[in-house]
Amino acid sequence: MGVGDWLRLEVDAGALRANAAAFRAHVPSAARLLTVVKSDGYGHGAVLAARAFLAGGADVLGVHSVREGLELREAGLTASVLVLGPSSRDEVAAASAADLEITVPSLELAREAAAAGVAVRAHLKVETGVNRQGIVEDELEAVLEALEGLELVGLASHFADIEDTTDHGFATAQRRRFDAWTERLAAAGRVGLTRHMSCSAAAVLWPQAPAEMVRVGVAAYGVWPSRETLVSARAAGHAGLELRPAMTWRCRIGQIRRVPAGETVGYGRTWKAPVDSRIAVLPVGYADGYLRALSGRAHVLVGGRRAPLVGRVCMNLCMADVTHVPEVRAGDDAVLLGAQGDEHITAEQMAGWLDTIPYEVLVLPGRSWLRVGKD
Repeated sequence: MGVGDWLRLEVDAGALRANAAAFRAHVPSAARLLTVVKSDGYGHGAVLAARAFLAGGADVLGVHSVREGLELREAGLTASVLVLGPSSRDEVAAASAADLEITVPSLELAREAAAAGVAVRAHLKVETGVNRQGIVEDELEAVLEALEGLELVGLASHFADIEDTTDHGFATAQRRRFDAWTERLAAAGRVGLTRHMSCSAAAVLWPQAPAEMVRVGVAAYGVWPSRETLVSARAAGHAGLELRPAMTWRCRIGQIRRVPAGETVGYGRTWKAPVDSRIAVLPVGYADGYLRALSGRAHVLVGGRRAPLVGRVCMNLCMADVTHVPEVRAGDDAVLLGAQGDEHITAEQMAGWLDTIPYEVLVLPGRSWLRVGKD
């Protein structure tokens, strides 16, 4: 038992490598593969994830901010890095010095980039239906004028509605709009650009879609973007694409309590023991990213079996009914996310308990967790 290891977030680098290799084989060999490691590698650790993805065949790393890109450089990573979010004038200068590529998503930021007065490779982001980042058609001439001194190397956009549905009519319309942008840029003399629009769902469903680069985010971490994406993948004949989840949340049981029948557990007395019960007290709660909304909904794995949460999740504690697992003792491992024995709790399942998406689940754990990489 080590100091501070009550909560352990384990990341399987081998699974990350395998996922990158699976996408490398899935998309056209001529396309560059970009794996996204923003937000600390979707909670897995950006440097660990980046190294694993590159070893698995990724060509480019995607980050949200220049700061995230600089962290990769400080860790000794020399691969191509694309900043997907906005960059200020000072950040453009820092990106140039660190050999990072930037995204230009607006006229204002095009002018910021130009004002930095440095040589930097830029990707122009265009609007096709998300109405978030991206220039619109009547801005193109002014943007290209502002970017005259920069090296424009890429053309990017993003899908608005491909994960939440099995009807991809809107996404198909966005692809046509993106093609129209390619033609506009060509008419302006900007040809040979690296085009990229995909997210994980698009990379799964349309691996042969025309593009010089394919972006993969949450799926690279072994998590399906949505149930609809999985259904659509099976319908399209891509069910053979295997994704291996890489993240496990482990917690050592702090205490086993005996609670007589009729007694209640936790704040608000929301759970009453139907029989004489054994309750495992786990030192994890909503301050650690194990949210209060899991109360009465979630299970944990103990002794290779599911144990339901009982009572309310507290700031740093929660309770699980282990009456049916008599061999479990204080100090044993409980798995909150991941596998134990033949049982699994997936990010998709936890997202269902929380009425959210798997992406959010992956980034919930905070600094209280000891992060451990394994191979």
